[in-house]
Amino acid sequence: MSVYDAIPVIGSNSDLGEGTLWDERIQKFLWVDVYKNLIKSYDPISNLISHHQMPWNVSYIGKRTGSGFVVASVRHIYLLNKKFEVEEKIDLNLDARIENTNDGNVDHFGRLWIGTADVIEGNAKANLFHLDNNLIASVAKQNVAISNGIDWSPDSKIMYYIDSPIKSIEKYKFDSTTNTLGASLEPISLTNTPGVPDGMCTDNEGNLWVAIWGAGQVRNYSPVGELLNTIQCPTALITCCSFGGPNLQTLFITSAKTTFDPQFNFGSEMGGDCFRVDLPVSGKLDNELKR
Repeated sequence: MSVYDAIPVIGSNSDLGEGTLWDERIQKFLWVDVYKNLIKSYDPISNLISHHQMPWNVSYIGKRTGSGFVVASVRHIYLLNKKFEVEEKIDLNLDARIENTNDGNVDHFGRLWIGTADVIEGNAKANLFHLDNNLIASVAKQNVAISNGIDWSPDSKIMYYIDSPIKSIEKYKFDSTTNTLGASLEPISLTNTPGVPDGMCTDNEGNLWVAIWGAGQVRNYSPVGELLNTIQCPTALITCCSFGGPNLQTLFITSAKTTFDPQFNFGSEMGGDCFRVDLPVSGKLDNELKR
Protein backbone atom coordinates (compact mmCIF):
# COMPACT_ATOMS: atom_id res chain seq x y z
CA MET A 1 0.00 0.00 0.00
CA SER A 2 1.21 3.52 -0.83
CA VAL A 3 0.45 6.77 0.97
CA TYR A 4 0.21 9.97 -1.07
CA ASP A 5 0.06 13.56 0.16
CA ALA A 6 -2.43 15.94 -1.44
CA ILE A 7 -1.53 19.60 -1.87
CA PRO A 8 -3.92 22.57 -1.65
CA VAL A 9 -5.22 24.42 -4.69
CA ILE A 10 -4.42 28.04 -3.88
CA GLY A 11 -7.49 30.30 -3.69
CA SER A 12 -9.99 27.41 -3.73
CA ASN A 13 -11.48 27.85 -0.25
CA SER A 14 -15.20 27.20 0.26
CA ASP A 15 -17.45 26.81 3.27
CA LEU A 16 -18.75 23.39 2.24
CA GLY A 17 -17.08 22.14 -0.91
CA GLU A 18 -18.85 19.23 -2.62
CA GLY A 19 -19.93 17.85 -6.00
CA THR A 20 -16.60 17.28 -7.73
CA LEU A 21 -16.59 17.10 -11.54
CA TRP A 22 -13.85 17.09 -14.17
CA ASP A 23 -15.25 18.64 -17.35
CA GLU A 24 -13.09 17.48 -20.24
CA ARG A 25 -15.07 19.72 -22.60
CA ILE A 26 -13.50 22.81 -21.05
CA GLN A 27 -10.56 21.11 -19.29
CA LYS A 28 -11.57 22.42 -15.88
CA PHE A 29 -12.33 21.00 -12.44
CA LEU A 30 -15.74 22.06 -11.10
CA TRP A 31 -17.22 21.85 -7.63
CA VAL A 32 -19.91 23.54 -5.53
CA ASP A 33 -19.89 25.63 -2.39
CA VAL A 34 -23.23 24.37 -1.10
CA TYR A 35 -24.51 27.07 1.23
CA LYS A 36 -22.94 30.01 -0.58
CA ASN A 37 -24.85 28.98 -3.72
CA LEU A 38 -21.74 28.85 -5.86
CA ILE A 39 -20.51 26.69 -8.72
CA LYS A 40 -16.73 27.04 -8.89
CA SER A 41 -14.18 26.06 -11.52
CA TYR A 42 -10.42 25.67 -11.54
CA ASP A 43 -8.19 25.76 -14.60
CA PRO A 44 -5.08 23.68 -13.74
CA ILE A 45 -3.12 25.21 -16.62
CA SER A 46 -3.61 28.88 -15.72
CA ASN A 47 -4.35 28.19 -12.01
CA LEU A 48 -7.29 30.57 -12.32
CA ILE A 49 -10.45 30.03 -10.28
CA SER A 50 -13.83 31.43 -11.25
CA HIS A 51 -17.33 31.09 -9.84
CA HIS A 52 -20.95 31.34 -10.86
CA GLN A 53 -23.49 32.63 -8.36
CA MET A 54 -26.71 30.63 -8.30
CA PRO A 55 -29.99 31.71 -6.64
CA TRP A 56 -30.20 28.57 -4.51
CA ASN A 57 -28.04 25.97 -2.72
CA VAL A 58 -26.29 23.51 -5.03
CA SER A 59 -25.38 20.03 -3.74
CA TYR A 60 -24.39 18.25 -6.97
CA ILE A 61 -23.23 19.11 -10.48
CA GLY A 62 -22.92 16.81 -13.49
CA LYS A 63 -22.64 17.05 -17.27
CA ARG A 64 -25.39 17.07 -19.86
CA THR A 65 -24.92 15.83 -23.40
CA GLY A 66 -23.37 18.64 -25.37
CA SER A 67 -22.20 21.55 -23.27
CA GLY A 68 -24.58 22.04 -20.38
CA PHE A 69 -24.91 20.85 -16.79
CA VAL A 70 -27.36 19.21 -14.41
CA VAL A 71 -27.47 20.34 -10.78
CA ALA A 72 -29.42 19.43 -7.67
CA SER A 73 -30.78 22.02 -5.23
CA VAL A 74 -32.85 21.33 -2.12
CA ARG A 75 -35.95 19.78 -3.78
CA HIS A 76 -35.30 20.40 -7.47
CA ILE A 77 -33.15 19.27 -10.37
CA TYR A 78 -32.11 22.02 -12.78
CA LEU A 79 -30.82 21.69 -16.32
CA LEU A 80 -28.36 24.45 -17.15
CA ASN A 81 -26.77 25.56 -20.40
CA LYS A 82 -23.03 26.17 -20.72
CA LYS A 83 -23.52 29.70 -19.33
CA PHE A 84 -25.09 28.19 -16.18
CA GLU A 85 -28.49 29.58 -17.11
CA VAL A 86 -31.57 27.51 -16.20
CA GLU A 87 -33.26 25.79 -19.14
CA GLU A 88 -35.50 23.37 -17.26
CA LYS A 89 -36.60 22.71 -13.66
CA ILE A 90 -37.74 19.33 -12.34
CA ASP A 91 -39.56 19.24 -9.01
CA LEU A 92 -38.75 16.09 -7.01
CA ASN A 93 -41.74 16.83 -4.76
CA LEU A 94 -39.68 16.47 -1.60
CA ASP A 95 -40.83 17.62 1.81
CA ALA A 96 -38.01 20.05 2.59
CA ARG A 97 -38.75 19.69 6.31
CA ILE A 98 -37.61 16.06 6.04
CA GLU A 99 -35.03 15.75 3.24
CA ASN A 100 -32.91 17.79 0.85
CA THR A 101 -31.00 16.72 -2.23
CA ASN A 102 -27.40 15.70 -1.66
CA ASP A 103 -24.97 13.69 -3.81
CA GLY A 104 -25.69 12.23 -7.24
CA ASN A 105 -24.24 10.66 -10.38
CA VAL A 106 -25.17 9.78 -13.96
CA ASP A 107 -25.03 6.11 -14.95
CA HIS A 108 -23.53 4.64 -18.11
CA PHE A 109 -26.87 5.00 -19.88
CA GLY A 110 -27.22 8.73 -19.27
CA ARG A 111 -29.73 8.53 -16.41
CA LEU A 112 -29.49 10.57 -13.24
CA TRP A 113 -29.35 9.10 -9.73
CA ILE A 114 -29.74 11.57 -6.88
CA GLY A 115 -29.76 10.98 -3.14
CA THR A 116 -31.19 13.05 -0.33
CA ALA A 117 -30.11 13.71 3.24
CA ASP A 118 -32.08 14.01 6.46
CA VAL A 119 -32.95 17.50 7.63
CA ILE A 120 -33.43 16.07 11.13
CA GLU A 121 -30.25 14.22 12.09
CA GLY A 122 -30.72 10.51 12.59
CA ASN A 123 -34.25 10.49 11.21
CA ALA A 124 -33.40 8.04 8.38
CA LYS A 125 -36.31 9.28 6.27
CA ALA A 126 -34.26 10.28 3.23
CA ASN A 127 -34.21 8.49 -0.11
CA LEU A 128 -32.18 7.52 -3.14
CA PHE A 129 -33.95 8.42 -6.39
CA HIS A 130 -33.39 7.41 -9.98
CA LEU A 131 -34.72 9.41 -12.91
CA ASP A 132 -35.66 7.87 -16.23
CA ASN A 133 -34.80 9.38 -19.61
CA ASN A 134 -37.87 11.61 -19.31
CA LEU A 135 -36.59 12.84 -15.92
CA ILE A 136 -39.45 11.22 -14.04
CA ALA A 137 -38.19 10.32 -10.56
CA SER A 138 -38.79 7.07 -8.69
CA VAL A 139 -37.56 5.92 -5.29
CA ALA A 140 -34.78 3.33 -5.58
CA LYS A 141 -33.99 3.04 -1.86
CA GLN A 142 -35.84 4.32 1.20
CA ASN A 143 -34.96 5.08 4.82
CA VAL A 144 -31.46 6.41 4.33
CA ALA A 145 -29.87 9.13 6.45
CA ILE A 146 -27.20 10.87 4.35
CA SER A 147 -27.06 9.68 0.76
CA ASN A 148 -23.56 10.15 -0.64
CA GLY A 149 -21.15 8.39 -3.01
CA ILE A 150 -22.71 6.67 -6.03
CA ASP A 151 -20.81 4.89 -8.81
CA TRP A 152 -20.73 1.72 -10.90
CA SER A 153 -18.38 -1.07 -11.86
CA PRO A 154 -16.85 -0.77 -15.37
CA ASP A 155 -19.32 -3.31 -16.76
CA SER A 156 -22.23 -1.54 -15.01
CA LYS A 157 -23.31 -4.77 -13.32
CA ILE A 158 -22.64 -3.50 -9.78
CA MET A 159 -23.70 -0.22 -8.21
CA TYR A 160 -21.79 1.16 -5.22
CA TYR A 161 -23.62 3.41 -2.77
CA ILE A 162 -22.83 5.15 0.51
CA ASP A 163 -25.29 6.03 3.26
CA SER A 164 -22.68 7.77 5.37
CA PRO A 165 -23.77 6.98 8.97
CA ILE A 166 -23.83 3.24 8.23
CA LYS A 167 -20.05 3.40 7.62
CA SER A 168 -20.02 0.96 4.75
CA ILE A 169 -19.98 0.94 0.97
CA GLU A 170 -23.10 -0.90 -0.09
CA LYS A 171 -23.05 -2.98 -3.28
CA TYR A 172 -26.00 -4.00 -5.40
CA LYS A 173 -26.52 -5.93 -8.57
CA PHE A 174 -27.54 -3.33 -11.14
CA ASP A 175 -30.11 -3.98 -13.84
CA SER A 176 -29.34 -1.51 -16.61
CA THR A 177 -32.42 -2.56 -18.58
CA THR A 178 -34.93 -1.69 -15.88
CA ASN A 179 -32.76 0.98 -14.23
CA THR A 180 -33.21 -0.62 -10.81
CA LEU A 181 -31.17 -1.97 -7.93
CA GLY A 182 -31.06 -5.74 -7.70
CA ALA A 183 -29.91 -8.04 -4.93
CA SER A 184 -27.72 -6.66 -2.18
CA LEU A 185 -24.13 -7.94 -2.25
CA GLU A 186 -21.57 -8.15 0.57
CA PRO A 187 -20.78 -4.53 1.52
CA ILE A 188 -17.35 -3.08 2.22
CA SER A 189 -17.41 -2.35 5.94
CA LEU A 190 -15.64 0.77 7.20
CA THR A 191 -16.76 0.31 10.79
CA ASN A 192 -13.18 0.17 12.07
CA THR A 193 -12.03 3.10 9.92
CA PRO A 194 -11.73 6.51 11.62
CA GLY A 195 -14.14 9.04 10.17
CA VAL A 196 -17.18 8.58 7.94
CA PRO A 197 -17.35 7.72 4.21
CA ASP A 198 -18.64 10.57 2.05
CA GLY A 199 -18.25 11.10 -1.71
CA MET A 200 -16.69 8.48 -3.97
CA CYS A 201 -15.46 7.79 -7.48
CA THR A 202 -14.04 4.78 -9.34
CA ASP A 203 -10.94 4.54 -11.52
CA ASN A 204 -10.56 2.89 -14.90
CA GLU A 205 -9.68 -0.44 -13.26
CA GLY A 206 -12.88 -0.46 -11.20
CA ASN A 207 -11.28 0.36 -7.85
CA LEU A 208 -12.98 2.80 -5.48
CA TRP A 209 -11.65 6.10 -4.10
CA VAL A 210 -13.61 7.19 -1.04
CA ALA A 211 -13.46 10.56 0.73
CA ILE A 212 -13.38 10.01 4.49
CA TRP A 213 -15.01 12.86 6.43
CA GLY A 214 -13.19 13.38 9.72
CA ALA A 215 -10.03 11.44 8.82
CA GLY A 216 -8.59 13.84 6.26
CA GLN A 217 -8.15 10.98 3.83
CA VAL A 218 -9.22 9.50 0.54
CA ARG A 219 -9.00 5.72 0.83
CA ASN A 220 -8.63 3.47 -2.22
CA TYR A 221 -10.36 0.09 -2.06
CA SER A 222 -10.62 -2.83 -4.43
CA PRO A 223 -14.17 -3.98 -5.28
CA VAL A 224 -13.91 -6.64 -2.54
CA GLY A 225 -12.73 -4.16 0.09
CA GLU A 226 -8.94 -4.53 0.13
CA LEU A 227 -7.28 -1.23 1.09
CA LEU A 228 -4.91 -0.43 -1.76
CA ASN A 229 -3.73 3.15 -1.20
CA THR A 230 -4.34 6.15 1.05
CA ILE A 231 -4.23 9.86 0.24
CA GLN A 232 -3.60 12.12 3.20
CA CYS A 233 -5.00 15.66 3.17
CA PRO A 234 -4.01 18.41 5.63
CA THR A 235 -7.52 18.98 6.98
CA ALA A 236 -10.16 16.74 8.50
CA LEU A 237 -13.45 17.15 6.65
CA ILE A 238 -12.83 15.64 3.22
CA THR A 239 -16.05 15.48 1.21
CA CYS A 240 -15.70 14.32 -2.40
CA CYS A 241 -13.20 13.43 -5.13
CA SER A 242 -12.91 13.06 -8.91
CA PHE A 243 -10.16 12.21 -11.35
CA GLY A 244 -9.19 14.88 -13.86
CA GLY A 245 -6.39 16.48 -15.82
CA PRO A 246 -5.35 15.68 -19.40
CA ASN A 247 -4.53 12.05 -18.57
CA LEU A 248 -7.14 11.67 -15.80
CA GLN A 249 -4.32 10.98 -13.35
CA THR A 250 -4.92 13.90 -10.99
CA LEU A 251 -7.36 13.32 -8.15
CA PHE A 252 -9.15 16.52 -7.15
CA ILE A 253 -10.56 16.57 -3.62
CA THR A 254 -12.97 18.93 -1.83
CA SER A 255 -13.36 19.64 1.87
CA ALA A 256 -15.43 21.59 4.38
CA LYS A 257 -14.52 24.06 7.10
CA THR A 258 -13.98 22.28 10.40
CA THR A 259 -16.78 24.34 11.98
CA PHE A 260 -19.21 21.95 10.24
CA ASP A 261 -18.09 19.15 12.56
CA PRO A 262 -15.94 20.43 15.45
CA GLN A 263 -15.19 16.93 16.76
CA PHE A 264 -12.81 16.63 13.81
CA ASN A 265 -10.77 19.79 13.97
CA PHE A 266 -7.24 19.24 12.67
CA GLY A 267 -6.05 21.41 9.83
CA SER A 268 -8.69 24.06 10.43
CA GLU A 269 -6.65 26.66 8.51
CA MET A 270 -7.14 24.60 5.34
CA GLY A 271 -10.70 23.49 5.97
CA GLY A 272 -12.76 24.18 2.86
CA ASP A 273 -9.81 24.07 0.46
CA CYS A 274 -9.62 21.88 -2.62
CA PHE A 275 -6.63 19.57 -2.93
CA ARG A 276 -4.94 17.71 -5.74
CA VAL A 277 -2.62 14.75 -6.02
CA ASP A 278 -1.03 13.11 -9.06
CA LEU A 279 -1.37 9.33 -9.10
CA PRO A 280 0.04 6.40 -11.11
CA VAL A 281 -3.49 5.27 -11.99
CA SER A 282 -6.09 6.83 -14.28
CA GLY A 283 -9.69 7.68 -13.60
CA LYS A 284 -12.60 7.74 -16.01
CA LEU A 285 -14.75 10.53 -17.35
CA ASP A 286 -18.11 11.22 -15.76
CA ASN A 287 -21.11 10.13 -17.79
CA GLU A 288 -23.38 12.73 -19.41
CA LEU A 289 -27.07 13.11 -18.74
CA LYS A 290 -28.93 12.41 -21.97
CA ARG A 291 -31.10 15.50 -22.02
